[in-house]
Amino acid sequence: MNLGRVAGLNIFNKVRQFETLAKPAGLLVRRCGPTQFPKPTSSFANLNRCAIANTSNCSKYRILSKLPARLTVNISQARAASARHGDHVRTWVMERLVAVSFLALIPAALMFENKVIDAALAINIVMHFHWGLEAIIIDYVRPIVVGTIAPKIAALALNLLSAATLAGLLLLIYNGPGLAKVIKQGWAINGKRKAD
Repeated sequence: MNLGRVAGLNIFNKVRQFETLAKPAGLLVRRCGPTQFPKPTSSFANLNRCAIANTSNCSKYRILSKLPARLTVNISQARAASARHGDHVRTWVMERLVAVSFLALIPAALMFENKVIDAALAINIVMHFHWGLEAIIIDYVRPIVVGTIAPKIAALALNLLSAATLAGLLLLIYNGPGLAKVIKQGWAINGKRKAD
């Protein structure tokens, strides 16, 4: 069995189901012969051709002649928005390096209680949380859904929260007992409660 044909038909059926969910009353569907194809009107036209070209009986399958215009606009806007946010590969590599650095920084900070290690840990913690919350904002506070002002406010609030968190942690490290010492003190309180 040809895997490409099965995968093409599976994708074709998923797109057809998606169109049915998106616009149930307004499907523009045509039947075609093996040599006839509808005029391409959407970004999925080539997918339709590939799925039908590999089948032996074209009359059984429907061709999507048009996806809803709103959906097509949203897809192109999402692609343009992702292009504006920079190089995703480099960001992903940096996120992985920060995550892997916790494997060394957390034990080192707890063993040595050094201000430099505590500061490196604090910076990595803030970067890790900032990137995670930024991904949530990009995914859920989209300009298409909530308008253009809410994403800007959310991004500004995230930057302010990250700056305040880093300033607070550095203040705790350099003017207080230190990050690792505070963590150990928190564990000691919990240990005393269990002993009582």
